[in-house]
Amino acid sequence: MKKRITDISLIALTAVLLFSLGAGVFVPRESNFSEDENRMLADLRLPTVKAIADGSFSDNLSEVFRDRLPFRRILLQAKTYFELLLGKGESNGVVFAKDGYLLQKGEYEDYGIAERNMEYFSELEDICREKEKSFVCAIAPRGIDVMTDTLSKNYGGRSGEIWETAKASSAEYFDLTPSLRQAADNGKQVWYRTDHHWTSLGAYTAYAALSEKLGYTPYTEDYFYRETVSGNFLGSVYSLGGCVAFTSDSIELYRYDSDEDYTVEITESGETQVGFYFYDRLSEKDKYLIFLGGNYSELNVSKTDGEKREKLLLIKDSYANSLVPFLALHYDIELIDLRYYQGGRDELAKKISDADKILLLHGIDTVATTALY
Repeated sequence: MKKRITDISLIALTAVLLFSLGAGVFVPRESNFSEDENRMLADLRLPTVKAIADGSFSDNLSEVFRDRLPFRRILLQAKTYFELLLGKGESNGVVFAKDGYLLQKGEYEDYGIAERNMEYFSELEDICREKEKSFVCAIAPRGIDVMTDTLSKNYGGRSGEIWETAKASSAEYFDLTPSLRQAADNGKQVWYRTDHHWTSLGAYTAYAALSEKLGYTPYTEDYFYRETVSGNFLGSVYSLGGCVAFTSDSIELYRYDSDEDYTVEITESGETQVGFYFYDRLSEKDKYLIFLGGNYSELNVSKTDGEKREKLLLIKDSYANSLVPFLALHYDIELIDLRYYQGGRDELAKKISDADKILLLHGIDTVATTALY
């Protein structure tokens, strides 16, 4: 009798636990955005006859249970630790490398988007050539391309395949990998350990490398003073890898005495910020947003004293955000982010006409995964 009561109690407890977890999935939340995973969570859609028949409703239901399961973060971390204990050395496409570096593997199933993006870059170069404008196409690498010394000697990933796709295209581009890798090999931290972006030192390294292509004389490192604004940054790769990291990052700004003599104007809203750094964004998980406040379709950066300078059209993704404070020493800058830009090709061609120089800068991961054309 006592054993039967124990069995019934165990079954009842299990049933209550399963019911509570299932019911917790449907508890309303203030926001559908997960800061831990840096993405929107699946939302339950009302069933329709068509959705039930074609299986899309059951797929949506599975996504909702996956995304909204109570204690999801704890379960993700437990899964990641378990995989590491098994000796896998990676989780969800993130390699746990030496010195606390978390590196996305950078392997893609399809390279069609990359091929079309590179074709589009070549088309933009043709437009610049027709308008007799100076044009530079630069591609930023990923952490796994730069921090090669942190990888196991036995690591045999396919991260290099995307570069073969880029090289096979007709677009002429400037690869920033060698400069960044050389700096990393010399012991400089040019990449965040837990994020997919370069550090401010990495951005400075790119700025110095681009000087020959764009035709300016770069300021030396000792022109800048460093300001550490965060010591607990856990970036996008931390989120992707299961919210596990063995060290956090510091965000260091390369400041200079006149960097508050610039304004950043968000074209779509008309909002204007003095200086390059949005310190209020440091309260958010994605502290990289301190640079220009994030990503917008169009921005304008100029000096407040009205000094007439060359205009640079910077067609970019988020890698350029931490690069802008350096480039602004030489140019007024109009920034276009093709991921959000709604203007057509004719409008973009007009912006090219109005600029003195054009710099197209994207990370190779953006080239591989995001249609920019």
